[in-house]
Amino acid sequence: MSHSTLTTGLSSMTSLPVGEEELESLRLVVQHTTNGVCCYGMDGRIRWVNPAFELLTGYTAAELAGRVPSEMLMGSESNPLVIARLREQRSRGESSDEELVHYHSSGRSLRLRLRCIPLLGIDGTPEGYLGLQTDVTQTRQAQALSQSQLTLLEAVAAGQPLEQTLMELCIAIESAATHVHSSLLLLDEAGEYIVSGVSPQLPEGFMSAVRGLRIGEGVGTCGTAMWRRECVLTKTLATDPAWEGFRHHPLALGLEACLSMPVLDSAGNPMGSFAFYSESREALDTGHQSLLEVAVNVAGLAIERHRRDQQLTHQALHDALTGLPNRRLLRRHLSMLADQALESGEVGALMLLDLDHFKRLNDVLGHDAGDRALIQIASRLEQIIEPGDMLARHGGDEFIVLLAPRSGSMLEGMTRARQMGEVMLQRLREPLVLEGRTHQLSGSLGISLYPQVGGGYPSQSGSNEIDECDTWGHLLHEADIALYESKSAGRARLCFFCPEMRHQIIAATRMEQALRHALSRQQLSVHLQPQFMLPATGAPYLVAAEALLRWNDPTLGNVSPATFIPIAEESGLIVELGHWVLEQVCMALADMTVKGRTLPMAVNVSQVQFRNADFVPRVASLLKRHIFSSDLLRIELTESLASEDEDDVLDKIDQLAALGLSFSIDDFGIGYSNLARLRRMPLSELKIDRSFINDLVSESDVVDARVHSVPGKVVVSHGNEIVRAMLVMAQALSLEVVAEGVEEEYQLEVLRQLGCQRVQGFLLGRPQPMEKLIQAFEARELA
Repeated sequence: MSHSTLTTGLSSMTSLPVGEEELESLRLVVQHTTNGVCCYGMDGRIRWVNPAFELLTGYTAAELAGRVPSEMLMGSESNPLVIARLREQRSRGESSDEELVHYHSSGRSLRLRLRCIPLLGIDGTPEGYLGLQTDVTQTRQAQALSQSQLTLLEAVAAGQPLEQTLMELCIAIESAATHVHSSLLLLDEAGEYIVSGVSPQLPEGFMSAVRGLRIGEGVGTCGTAMWRRECVLTKTLATDPAWEGFRHHPLALGLEACLSMPVLDSAGNPMGSFAFYSESREALDTGHQSLLEVAVNVAGLAIERHRRDQQLTHQALHDALTGLPNRRLLRRHLSMLADQALESGEVGALMLLDLDHFKRLNDVLGHDAGDRALIQIASRLEQIIEPGDMLARHGGDEFIVLLAPRSGSMLEGMTRARQMGEVMLQRLREPLVLEGRTHQLSGSLGISLYPQVGGGYPSQSGSNEIDECDTWGHLLHEADIALYESKSAGRARLCFFCPEMRHQIIAATRMEQALRHALSRQQLSVHLQPQFMLPATGAPYLVAAEALLRWNDPTLGNVSPATFIPIAEESGLIVELGHWVLEQVCMALADMTVKGRTLPMAVNVSQVQFRNADFVPRVASLLKRHIFSSDLLRIELTESLASEDEDDVLDKIDQLAALGLSFSIDDFGIGYSNLARLRRMPLSELKIDRSFINDLVSESDVVDARVHSVPGKVVVSHGNEIVRAMLVMAQALSLEVVAEGVEEEYQLEVLRQLGCQRVQGFLLGRPQPMEKLIQAFEARELA
């Protein structure tokens, strides 16, 4: 625009007296302002524009002169309501202030703020308008991006799927960046391979072509950007060697250039990349790079949040030590597979594995070694699990194998489960290397087949965790019942659940409740089994007694100790029962002491009671309250407990010995005694188990070559020689020996010939109520 044209236009369109100097100042302002200035006539046609307007729109003043703006500057995104409002305001001679989408001569859209000021003639009537255009495109884009970022971050926080969030991010960025296609690629957790990607405009074939690629120098624009951890621009996709092998994808879409920026985590490691593809290298400028910076920041937050959520989910559903699925994930999988089996008629199995005596390993080697053992065991079991099956850690030293349903009958399902179980138990028996030493473990298995609808009893846990799969929760309970049976049968074996087991559990539970009631109501009693001295000649005579617990229930009648003692041990009630028996014996010994009579008494202490932390203090308290010579009280321990390699056992025995108590090993010979350890213990007595007494042979039983009689000597037989060896060993250890279960005259005679000095059994005396036997002893009826 010429100086004269601008000056004439300004002077003719103002009613104010303007001198030459003022006009020159006004011309300079209009000429050099960065805002577009356009002068319109009342007919809406352009009279002149300043250089900033030409630059803003891409049109020259000559091209614009005499044209209506809507003919060249408006387009599809221009709001017709705003245009109509501008025309109405102009017709009334009013000023206006609106935002409107204009179009550059290249077709690029612009958002301009248009302020129109009426130019008045000398008579004060409008003769034209002066339009001031301010480019607010970037401002509005920044506001839109800011709002998009906020919306996207809220969606991430609300747990929106990552792929949806990234797609929405691409769309938001593309709305701010014209004439580009965007894409966002994601790497695996290790940051090495492209695993997925999203793009609003690029076809699926384009995105799938890069999946599985390992990033590196020269691996496309994105692969190179992620490898370098910096922004990379490829100006010519058609010739760049980094695109060798898959350049046909962008070229088929008419794309010439690519600008890519890596998405980095907080530690600076690549997680993915955001890229712009353009038909022209000139279209990718610093503005696009700024938009990429916004995009990668939002994408980085979304990806890191997603990974953290995945990690937390994994931690919530997997065991921290072994990495195996935990009980919660197992229950979800069980529910899915059981429903599938119910629908298809197939058969699966739930196998509950418990390591035998694992606590002993923990106590001896420490929990760190125990953890390493569990990791090794988990690894072994994983190696034998078939596809579709699941191995989970149930907690502690328990594992669960969930066999997916297969076609076939229940019998075929049982066979498959048995075969898998036998393989598992075999692998468990392989030695473990811990602390430089080999250790061997075994395991017990309880197996429940599914589907079996309706367990018929409530779940044993009240946690919400179990309620998720309450329909099939009984399968775990059934496997647990079968596991209990497996352990009761001797461990290191497998057992299938059957309904009778449930009935036994219910009966045992009722018996436990009745036993607790009997203890609280003093409905139990102590009987004494007399123990006799067996002289070389003459009649045996009473020298001691063993206390036995008896229960005569009003409803159940006389309940055998073989029935209720295991239930008491399993429930822990044996601790109180055992203490009650000890207290009754201490009271009796104290009462007899006052009367001047002494009869040593033995009390059998279970492993559960002995291991209780309060056992020694409670015994000490009884001895303090009831006055008698403490050597009259003998503690009977099982051979297995006395043989365990635990310092705690020896410490407790030493503490009790310091109180003056003596000790006896009960049922000697049926365990695996460590003789060196027995020598270390302050023992007074060994009790030969009744099974060896039953094997004794008298002269009248000589029937074959393996059993023969030597004149003047005891019969020579396998059973007799074992008892003889026990007696010799006991003599070497300076221990008394008591033979249990003597019920036949020939047994008594053989024991006399072998030199056994103490015996007990029904032949000489049955258990009697404590008061009755003591009265007989005090009356010298048994002495």
